[in-house]
Amino acid sequence: MSTTIKAYAATAPKSPLTPFEYSPGPLGDEQVDIAVSYCGVCHSDLSMVENDWGMSVYPLVGGHEVIGKVVAIGGQVKHLKVGQTVGLGWYSGSCMTCHQCMSGDHNLCPTAEGTIIHRHGGFATQVRAQAAWTIPLPEGVDPAKAGPLFCGGITVFKPNRAIWRETDRIAWA
Repeated sequence: MSTTIKAYAATAPKSPLTPFEYSPGPLGDEQVDIAVSYCGVCHSDLSMVENDWGMSVYPLVGGHEVIGKVVAIGGQVKHLKVGQTVGLGWYSGSCMTCHQCMSGDHNLCPTAEGTIIHRHGGFATQVRAQAAWTIPLPEGVDPAKAGPLFCGGITVFKPNRAIWRETDRIAWA
């Protein structure tokens, strides 16, 4: 089954977002499709649209603070189910075999794939990601407000977690 995704894309640096459609191709065994309910706008999205970092590929569909419902799962996906509310942040994939991935530092994977780098993000009706990067939204979290948790929220959480671990290690030494 071929799905057509409707999105808003920049077609060149500093261009306005315009309607754009694309087909994501076949769903991989370890991938999920997410029907986008909400998507935040981060300054990184604007930097990518304007090609501030010199790595944008057009047409560019921004959006990496995605909240939505799983609408399809690949054959190897076991921890998610269709209809589940999930979030997706800056990354959408990684090798899942390197030291960084196997020790829980997926974001440090040398082949990690950005949600809006060389792929299309959440300014769309749907977005595709590797299931490992698709995070179930906990009960009681308002989906309309949760998008920034998957970018700015995780950006400050990760280093703080490292500091807390080091503080605990020193305290118990």
